[in-house]
Amino acid sequence: MGIDVVLLGYGAIGQAVHRMLGAHDGEVRVLGVLDRASLADPDPAALTARTTGPTGPAGPGSGPRVPVLDLATAIERADLVIECASPAAVRAHGPAITSAGTDLLVASLGALADGRLRAVLEAGPGRCHYSTGAIGGLDLIRASAGTINAIELRTRKLPAALLHPGLPGALRSAITRTAESGTAAPVFSGSVADAIRDFPSNINVAAALGLAAGDLDLVAVDIIADPAAAMTRHEITVRGEGGNYRFGIENFPDPANPATSALTARSMVSGVLRLAGCGPHFI
Repeated sequence: MGIDVVLLGYGAIGQAVHRMLGAHDGEVRVLGVLDRASLADPDPAALTARTTGPTGPAGPGSGPRVPVLDLATAIERADLVIECASPAAVRAHGPAITSAGTDLLVASLGALADGRLRAVLEAGPGRCHYSTGAIGGLDLIRASAGTINAIELRTRKLPAALLHPGLPGALRSAITRTAESGTAAPVFSGSVADAIRDFPSNINVAAALGLAAGDLDLVAVDIIADPAAAMTRHEITVRGEGGNYRFGIENFPDPANPATSALTARSMVSGVLRLAGCGPHFI
């Protein structure tokens, strides 16, 4: 029983997922890791002796070690590939994974705003699963799909968590000014597509809401940079024919990666365990 998995990406999220799955090795076997080097140079001979592991209190290499694999080997051996990398990694490697019949768990849901890519991933025969990530309530929104009129997402984060390479100059300046002033200020208002374009590593929550509702255009996104935000806050308001719903979620940032919440890796592990048959099962 149990399932064999491979981690696609081995940054802060991938390492956290690896560590947590170590407590469930009877249900989930981590076969290896796909990292940037193995994806750039897929020669299996060059990877024969390479292993990697999470960085722990004792420094690099103090966590459990696993082989570094090439993509073809990962697809052949794994029941599930766990994406912990980026929207670019989903676009580059997701189609090869699901089209070969291997399942894929996607954390970087912003990539799925591209309907053509989503259709390819969902065509299978491998299944494409979406991680719930940093929020809850997606079961209610999915149940309400087709009856929802509008969803509003208001996200509050530390300015440093919003700054990333490739950020447009005007946005970078606005966020930097907020950090320097010490006063919270709105820095973005727009659609899911616009949010993903400007904040590809920050706003998977917006994509998750739109995917659950069945229409990304239902979601309006506001982002506030707040120098005093000890926690990342998501305020979600749903209005529809079946009722109105409001969620307030506050997560501590991941210490190793402030752009994401500490809950993100835990949500992914919870999803993997569910796929491995571990309860409880809420349907």
